[in-house]
Amino acid sequence: SMNHRVQKFTKNGKFLSEFGSHGVGNGEFDSPWGITVDELGDIYVADWRNDRVQKFSSDGEFIMKFGKSGSANGEFNRPSDVAVDLDGDIYVCDRGNNRVQMFNAEARYVDKFIGDATLSKAGREYMMTNASPNRIRDMAVLEPQKRLRLPRSIAVDDDMRLYTADTGSYRIQI
Repeated sequence: SMNHRVQKFTKNGKFLSEFGSHGVGNGEFDSPWGITVDELGDIYVADWRNDRVQKFSSDGEFIMKFGKSGSANGEFNRPSDVAVDLDGDIYVCDRGNNRVQMFNAEARYVDKFIGDATLSKAGREYMMTNASPNRIRDMAVLEPQKRLRLPRSIAVDDDMRLYTADTGSYRIQI
């Protein structure tokens, strides 16, 4: 991240190659955070301080970029991770905007996920056996508690479930 580059190693840790440098141009980074590789071998990098995502070939050749600073659909405030599903849809953890945005394979905005958490089994048991939290809960506005807060990383499994590390709330939302 602080060296503003991507490095490639063998599974045994032998250095193979690197690409990127500090800057705002194509193939340049400002504190890249998240990275993923799709099923075709293309590399996606969440370019944190440049508020964008860049896509590269497996050899590090620039393919495209998308996003800019802001809070509207398709804009980012410190994207922290990126994932690609089997259909080629791209998911970006938009940390500063407390959401995950979804784009199609051509990087066109499709949708956003803002969170819809429920209580875990342990949380439900605690609430059912302790009167004080139930009284506090009855007096509180619950809507903000359901939403993502500072999502940090994401992953998509083969069953198309999106896993989001909701770090501001110390939980995983699926």
